[in-house]
Amino acid sequence: MAKKDKEIQDIELKGILGSQIRNSLGYLGGELSSQRRKSIEYYLGDKLGTEIDGRSQVVSTDVSDTVESILPNLLRVFTASDKVVRCDPVTAEDVPVSEQATAYLNHVFYKQNDGFTLLYNFFKDALIEKNGFLKVYWDDSEKIEHETYKNLTPAEKTALNDTKDEIEVVEEEVIVDEVVKEQQEIARQQAEMQGIDISEIDFPDPILYNCKIKRIRQIGQVKIESVPPEEFLIERKAKTIEDADFVAHKVFMSRSQLIEMGFDEDMVMNLPQTQDDNFNSEDVARTRNIESYNLDTPTDKSTQKILIFETYLKYDYDNDGIAELRKVICAGENGEHILENMPCDNVPFVTITPIPMPHRFYGRSISELVEDIQLMKSTVMRQLLDNMYLTNNNRVAIMDGMVNMDDLLTTRPGGVVRTKQPPSQVMQPLQAQPISQQAFPLLSYLDSVREVRTGISKQVQGLDPNTLNAKTATGVNALMTQTQMRSELIARIFAETGVKDLFSKIFELMVKYQDKEQIIELNNNYIPLKPTEWKDKFNINIVVGLGTGSKEQQIMMLNNILERQLQGFQLQGGKEMPMVTLKNIYNTLSKIVENAGLKNVDAYFVNPDIGKQQMPPPQPPPLTPIEKIEFTRIASEEKRKMAELQLQNQELAQKNQEMTLDFEAKIKEMALKYNTQLDTAKIKADADLDKLMVAGNSKILEQAQKAGNMLDKQVQGLNGNQRPNAEGTGDQPIPTSEPNITE
Repeated sequence: MAKKDKEIQDIELKGILGSQIRNSLGYLGGELSSQRRKSIEYYLGDKLGTEIDGRSQVVSTDVSDTVESILPNLLRVFTASDKVVRCDPVTAEDVPVSEQATAYLNHVFYKQNDGFTLLYNFFKDALIEKNGFLKVYWDDSEKIEHETYKNLTPAEKTALNDTKDEIEVVEEEVIVDEVVKEQQEIARQQAEMQGIDISEIDFPDPILYNCKIKRIRQIGQVKIESVPPEEFLIERKAKTIEDADFVAHKVFMSRSQLIEMGFDEDMVMNLPQTQDDNFNSEDVARTRNIESYNLDTPTDKSTQKILIFETYLKYDYDNDGIAELRKVICAGENGEHILENMPCDNVPFVTITPIPMPHRFYGRSISELVEDIQLMKSTVMRQLLDNMYLTNNNRVAIMDGMVNMDDLLTTRPGGVVRTKQPPSQVMQPLQAQPISQQAFPLLSYLDSVREVRTGISKQVQGLDPNTLNAKTATGVNALMTQTQMRSELIARIFAETGVKDLFSKIFELMVKYQDKEQIIELNNNYIPLKPTEWKDKFNINIVVGLGTGSKEQQIMMLNNILERQLQGFQLQGGKEMPMVTLKNIYNTLSKIVENAGLKNVDAYFVNPDIGKQQMPPPQPPPLTPIEKIEFTRIASEEKRKMAELQLQNQELAQKNQEMTLDFEAKIKEMALKYNTQLDTAKIKADADLDKLMVAGNSKILEQAQKAGNMLDKQVQGLNGNQRPNAEGTGDQPIPTSEPNITE
């Protein structure tokens, strides 16, 4: 694109941005902002604006009571379990990876981000201000840390760089350790005196370092932020975030923050300063009871606030006739200063509303349903209190000049009122008409209306956390009252809209960007995984709102299941059958231990798969009478053969001794006869041959002894009526033939 064309394009883009910002929902107040401000004021119990001096100014807290009653039930549905989300595999091949994805999704939500607080703010904003918002994005920013080190050796200084972090030395001081230097010099002199080559000696380095470094860490993780409703902008005709042509996040940032984000310093310093959003009606209503605003302008230019719009705009930037989604960061009241313009593939926002309105982006809040009731109850309660005050402190009609007015106006116990005539003649109380008989039924009626509208009653305050888990009998068969069904509907809407969208975006981001190996805990084991390898390898269905009930309820239910399993196992005769196995019982016991808050299940119960490997081998069945007789006969026969072999061995030993003596005699005879040196080498070879024959006979005897010993072990179990075997495994055949002994 030519330079001129690009300038024209940028001017056109600025015009579109300014128009979208000014016409977006929530910009510069409007009816939406007024409604949300009113809801916040009602929740906080602020004055209604109809107060009269000297009269009751009490405010009912119906909005706050209703929201705080619904909120615990909703949070329990999503956070009662350790897993707020589950990935269901589509095929059998996806099972292992889906378990890893489930573990890592919950790790990202709970460990890398404050998951509970995020859900709390998410739900509470929706209940009070129509819609709640979360921002989900990949954070690849840098975290800068400053560190100081003293007396580092050269090796230790080098080791500082042996990390994945970027290290920058800010200050460095080189010092010499005089003690080490002196010791080194003495050692060198001694080595020279002894004639030792000092080049082969590794002397300690006396050089030390004092340094200050700047460590730059790459974060690289999924980041989730809670967005105040007044900071979110969307085009007026949008029905969902996905089909909106314009979505923006309006936020105030300091110049220092913008420079840290990587924007050009000169450009940032030239941006026009924007006053803090001190007059935002919603923010003022939220914080008015905490502190007052400081309208003074910061003196440090780096801390001055700049109004920033992070916009996501569908715009045909490349003139191909198709609008592409682009991320444009701009500054100024109407976004006239563009800081960044780049393509993107998704809008990083998710939203929920308790009462969706078809074909409209913003729904209705629970606060809206109760605000008029709070107004009416406040009015009735004020009238009732004023009436009770007047009843206890009646107005009095007096005869002018006959009563001391100072005494009359001073109301205190035991007070005296001076009169010039009898009191009955000069004073007449004016009785107020009590309204308590009419007021209290009216208050009860208003409470019943509130219960019908919101589904929150005094009798039924709880919502079964298993109501969204359609795979459990509790979730399917629970008999719900009308009030419970309303709370259940809100939980279902939250689960199927914003919460499900939240985890879908988390999964997309970690598959796209998480290329570093992560270590997570899965089934009490720590396993490495790399989410980028999951791309296009499996399909998942994200299930939220699992709801496992309270821990006590879980343990009670598991104990009932365990009792039924043990009964079934006993009916099977203590043997593992297809209905109940030891693995089934172990799984139930593991869940009981986990719900008790104990992590290490192996400390209490052994996995049957591991336990079977550690058990001793089973004992063989007892011998039959025929087998006992046969083994006795074999044992006797083997003993007889052993005796024969021992006799043979004795004969061989005696023969060997006789041959040795005969050999020595022949040597002496030949030396005397021929008086010459014999060929002793040949004679020695013959002798060695004779020795080998004797050794062979000894080996034969040793083999026979081993065979006899083995057989002896086999018959050792005869007294215990057990089937003997050589290895103690019970699976060796009974020997029926004699051992093969080579003579």
